[in-house]
Amino acid sequence: MGNITIDSIYFHVFEARLRLEKGTNDFSSWIENSIGNKALADKISKLDPYTHTLEELRRVIIKIIEAQISF
Repeated sequence: MGNITIDSIYFHVFEARLRLEKGTNDFSSWIENSIGNKALADKISKLDPYTHTLEELRRVIIKIIEAQISF
C-alpha cells in the first residue's frame, strides 16, 4: 500500500473530482462500490485535499485505510 505514487494521488483525488463530477475521489468510489465499506469511503471522501501536500495526503489515506483493514 505504501507504494502509491504521488502522481496516482493527484490523478485519483484531484483529477477524479473533475472527471467524475461527483465531488469525490476514485479511492472513495472504489472502496464503497467494490469493497462495500461506506464508512471507510466516507472518511477518505471527507478529506480536504487542498489542506495537505500530496505526500501528506498519501500518508493520511494510507493511515485511514490501514486503521480499518488488517493486513
